[in-house]
Parts: sequence; C-alpha cells; structure tokens
Amino acid sequence: MPNVVLITGCSSGLGRALAQRLHAQRDADGAPCYTVYTSARNAVSLRDLAAQGLRTVQLDVTNQKSVDSAVKKILGEANRIDILINNAGLSRVGPIVEQPMSEVEEVLNANFFGVIRVTQAVAPHMMRQRGGLVVMIGSVTSLLSAPFGAAYAASKAALLSLSDALRLELQPFGVHVTHATAGAIRTSIADNIVAGSATARYERPTSLYAPLAGMIRSSFSDNIVAGSAVARYEKPTSLYAPLADMIRARAQASQDPKVSVAAADAADQIARVIAASALPAPPPAVSRFGLGWLGGWLLGSSAAAAAPVDAAPASKDIGPMASGTSAVWRPRVPPTYFLVGGNARQYFLAGVVQKLLPSGAPANGKLAATFGLDKPVPLTMP
Repeated sequence: MPNVVLITGCSSGLGRALAQRLHAQRDADGAPCYTVYTSARNAVSLRDLAAQGLRTVQLDVTNQKSVDSAVKKILGEANRIDILINNAGLSRVGPIVEQPMSEVEEVLNANFFGVIRVTQAVAPHMMRQRGGLVVMIGSVTSLLSAPFGAAYAASKAALLSLSDALRLELQPFGVHVTHATAGAIRTSIADNIVAGSATARYERPTSLYAPLAGMIRSSFSDNIVAGSAVARYEKPTSLYAPLADMIRARAQASQDPKVSVAAADAADQIARVIAASALPAPPPAVSRFGLGWLGGWLLGSSAAAAAPVDAAPASKDIGPMASGTSAVWRPRVPPTYFLVGGNARQYFLAGVVQKLLPSGAPANGKLAATFGLDKPVPLTMP
C-alpha cells in the first residue's frame, strides 16, 4: 500500500519538484511507493500536476479554515496521512530596522505559524495510527543569517527549534521528525521576493529637488498630480538608500548558478532520505544517539545516500499494536538533520564558526563585505 504524502507549497520550485519525484517512484514490482497530495494557496497552479496523475488540494498555510478543509479532504479520500512535508514558505528582503512590520509578519505567518497550523492538523492522525514522518524544509540561514534577510532567517531559526521540540514530543507515538537544512537551490523564490518586497523605498533619489517634493505636489491640482510621477522628486526615507542595489541583490543570493543546485536535484536528495526512513527499522544506530546526519557526514558519506533511491517503503501490514490499534506504518528513524542544496556544508560550518568565535570571523567580515557593510554608509540627503 503506497504511503500517503502531503506536500505544502507545490505551485513551483522545490515543492513541485519533490512532488513529481515521489510520484514517479516505484517499488520492485512497479507499484507506486507514494500517493502524493500536492497543495498550494492557488489551486489553479496545480492543474498540470493533476494532469500528471498527482492529487491536488487547495491549502493556504496562513488560513486555518483552508488547512482544516484540506486535511479533512485528504483523510476522507485516503483515510490516512503517512508523510507530511512542510515546504511552503516565502521571503522578503530589507534592513530589519526599516522593514515594515507587515512584511515581517507575512514571513513569520507563512514560514513558522503556517507550519504549526498544518502540523497541528496532521500530526494527531499520525499519532493515533502510531506512525508517520514529518519533514521540515529548513534553511542554513537558521545558522548563518545574512544581511537584509533577517525576517526569513528568524523564521527558519524558529522552525529549527520547533523541529527539535516536536521530534521529542512525537517520539512516544512512533512519529518521526527530520529537518532538511537547505543551502542554495535554484527556484523562482528570488522573483517572488522582489515582487513581494517594496524595495523601492530603499532606493537612492534621482532628483536634486527632493527637498522640495512637498512644494511640487502642492503646486498643482489633483488631476495633474495623479498623472505625474511626482514620487521621483520626493526625498528618500531610508538610511540604507546607498545600499539599495545590495538589498535587491540579496533576493538573488541563493540563485547563483556557481553555488546553487537545481530544484530537481535537491528534491532527489530529500526523496532518498524519505525512502531510507521508510525501510524496516534497523538495530539501534548512530542516529539514535542524536548524531543524525553528522556521523555519516564526518565519515565522508551523506545521509541522503543512506539507501537506494528506489527502496520501497515498508508495508503497513505489520500487525496490530499491543494496545489493539489497527496495523500501522512504522518508519525507520530518520536523520535528525540533513544537508541539501548547494554549498550547504560550507554555510553550515560558517554559521557554527560565527557563533563560536567572539568576533564571528571570518563569516561576519565576509558577509559585511559582500553586502557593502564593511565601511560607513554615507548619509542620504536630509
């Protein structure tokens, strides 16, 4: 019987690639390993996935009614959810001291509170069936926060702490939690960040008449003002105006083809970990002592290569629990954390070093120089 999977945020990028990867996976007999439910805030964006045979459901992680409705629909059709992949999220760029609270709240609502909403809706069903796997799609920014991305990094740091606590809370029920610490992955997130962030507020003024913008506005009728781009004459409101280009560049930081990997490749890495976690539970291993992916990493191997890609999930028909519950799927204990994406290991190490050394060197110096913060920023026109 295929494992039932729910993936959030499948309209594009990693969520979509992962859904297609799991949907295509077959066991030795050619039977599907997973029944994949894809979800997105805009269900129209999933039409092509439905045409490929994947299940689709409308799910907005920021809306409780939407979350409850989606989970109810899946349980009504499949009668269970075995794997939850919390992938949906967004980002906004800007210096945190000037970034509107509306943007900060938007990021935290999607990336942190949204994960809690979905997990609270799904996890109790896994707990009752005494088996399940929750995959958190995190980020190395939870350990190495870059300038102009504080809100996103904070949301991912919160997700990391949430994963650690949730792992222990679900353990007695046979439900496991793993955290995918993602590095650079090529997706459409950069375009979405720019589109969703009001970066124009940080740009340098183009007019020497900026101090007289109020007079220019008051000199004409409403119709003239409405038809004129008088905003070009207004003085800047940001102390970071000289770094406006750097703020925009922050949105593209993870998309550099020199360091990033394609979404399909990252999806393949995650799929390998899920497949390994679905095998029959082995004797106690290193991961049970809290080392997770670290043991294999130090030995020169990757948690993502722990099992063949085509390894079939264990059968749910393994007999009833002692309490008399019905047959359940008991996944193998997954790695506590694992790295995925481009330069993830380097970013992770840089973040660790940053925390251990008083000066935060060399990470702090490198990040400051990259974003033009290694020298005084000239004050803009008052």
